[in-house]
Amino acid sequence: MEVPSLHPGPASLELLLLQGDHRLSHIWEGQLLTQTFRVRRVDDMWGFLRDHPLHPRIVRRLQDTSFYRIVEIGRLQLDWSLITTLIERWRLETHIFHLPIGEATITFQDVEPPDETALVGASRLQLTHVRQHLDALHTNITDDTPELHIHRYTRLLLLLMFGGVLFPNTSGNLVSLRFLHHLERLDDLHQYSWGASVLGYLYKQMCWASMGTQHDFAGFLPLLQVWALEWFLQLQPPLPPLAPGAPPPFLPLARRWVDRRGYGRAYEARHNIPLCKDLLDFMEGVQQQANS
Repeated sequence: MEVPSLHPGPASLELLLLQGDHRLSHIWEGQLLTQTFRVRRVDDMWGFLRDHPLHPRIVRRLQDTSFYRIVEIGRLQLDWSLITTLIERWRLETHIFHLPIGEATITFQDVEPPDETALVGASRLQLTHVRQHLDALHTNITDDTPELHIHRYTRLLLLLMFGGVLFPNTSGNLVSLRFLHHLERLDDLHQYSWGASVLGYLYKQMCWASMGTQHDFAGFLPLLQVWALEWFLQLQPPLPPLAPGAPPPFLPLARRWVDRRGYGRAYEARHNIPLCKDLLDFMEGVQQQANS
């Protein structure tokens, strides 16, 4: 019996007009089979916070701006195999992941689209210089430090957070100076739709990464990884029980994927791109089995 030929792309190209340049087309031709995305090493906020515990006055200022949640979550170890597998299924034309069980995407309810002009087209500053200024100011932050210096330290730390965590780029060491406009009035920061801006920036980075044979990928990747782990049970590694008496880490939601490490590596998909691909490709069969 003659085996029918397989087609690497969608049945119809009426919507998916960029299939010829999509990452999956290169995989079909035998390229990128084992290549995962990577991120350039950044002069990041987590290394600074590890060596410089924040003074309570700085903590209060960050809490007032609503950005202290990011510090509470902490650094999440990224699973590049999972992230790469998800990007291979992302479509620029529709901003949707195409999966065997249907279409899925990361959303925020009741959030307006962000103004991306605040994130592009501006001069950029090296994060190394930002961290050097923070190093110089840190020892002078005390209970008696003038409020002006507290604000200056907070702005520099937020620049480091924006450039190294929430809005990183593939250079690994630059932050847009357009953020300075938003940081001018710290008391107004909580009024901006930062969640939508982070999501919009991540969408833009995923669209760029899904085309061609890119190696680098940026954006707030913990959001992508936690979304996948929370919504698709097949991707979740087994987690050990919480310590006796420890409260469940409900908020921030991502915190439990940072706190509860130590699960058996024999069962997880980390750094195993064939396993990640199989978990997504056979997701429909797993669900049918669960529902039967």
